[in-house]
Amino acid sequence: MKTSYKVSLGGVIASLCLVMMFLTAVFPLLSITLPLFAGALVAVVAIEVSRSWAFVTYAVISILAFFVTPDKDAWLFFTFLFGYYPILKSYFEEFKLKPVGILCKFAVFDASVTAIFYILMNIFGTLDLFEEFGFYNEWLIPMLFVFGNLVFIMYDYVLTILVSCYKKWFRPTFLRKFK
Repeated sequence: MKTSYKVSLGGVIASLCLVMMFLTAVFPLLSITLPLFAGALVAVVAIEVSRSWAFVTYAVISILAFFVTPDKDAWLFFTFLFGYYPILKSYFEEFKLKPVGILCKFAVFDASVTAIFYILMNIFGTLDLFEEFGFYNEWLIPMLFVFGNLVFIMYDYVLTILVSCYKKWFRPTFLRKFK
């Protein structure tokens, strides 16, 4: 595969992801959804080129998104979870023992969410809103992890469906026209 194809595909995907990350300022309610879709686009690079090239694309997007994205929460979610998870997911699904792969998925998710919450609390100070409105108690963090893991199960399933739709439908019909 030519290097020019790798660079151009990575550049197109990176620009689409950066547009999505910038749009979090226009649509603040989508500050988690848009990084999620941007991460799904990184999976296209992993499928079309290679996983290592997808990690390079993810790193470039993360660095540029820090400067472009006005919503730093969205940048955190992309950088610490949604940007690299679709690439790691393909590694975890190749494990011969499926339960080990599933445990690795949950370990990556929980570690990522812990890092995001730590950064939000201690560096950005944005989770102080819970204390201001009286929502904070000893059950808040465990409940967030339980519900977060349930949402993660749905996210992982939807990501599997998106990748299989890309491989089985979009790739053969769309790319066939450009060959």
